[in-house]
Amino acid sequence: MICSEEEKNKIYTDFHKKVTRYVTGKIPNPQDAEDLVSCVFMKVFQKLDTFDESKASLSTWIFTITRNTVYDFYATRKDFSELPEDIATDSNIDENLLNEETLEQLADALESLDERSRDLIILHYYSGLTLKEIADRMQMSYPNAKVIHKKALRAMQAFLGDLN
Repeated sequence: MICSEEEKNKIYTDFHKKVTRYVTGKIPNPQDAEDLVSCVFMKVFQKLDTFDESKASLSTWIFTITRNTVYDFYATRKDFSELPEDIATDSNIDENLLNEETLEQLADALESLDERSRDLIILHYYSGLTLKEIADRMQMSYPNAKVIHKKALRAMQAFLGDLN
């Protein structure tokens, strides 16, 4: 899909508010959110020629780029720390967790969750936030965050169980 500058301006005008609303709902720092919105539209315009109308609508495609940009933001912001030796050498760690197929299945299980549950799981396991911190960030009660967490894990477990 090759677009003129006028068409690109229309895409930006049509989707800027929606993208901004989604990003600011996920990223608490206003400067980071603004940077991510700019990043989203840079990606949209760089990849516009790869957009295929037969696979998804433009809004779905832009939302996917937006969501992935937010996920990438949290992935690169994660503070990495060394694993304790007893965990790193634990014989109970199943090496199958490291294979690509399992990672794809986990990604599919994560995608099967509703947006709120998926965000909670990503913030907890991928970004390393506590459930208390997540509850504050997502503006929900701590007990509710615990319930959503438990239900999300059960849903993912059921999804993965159905695959085997």
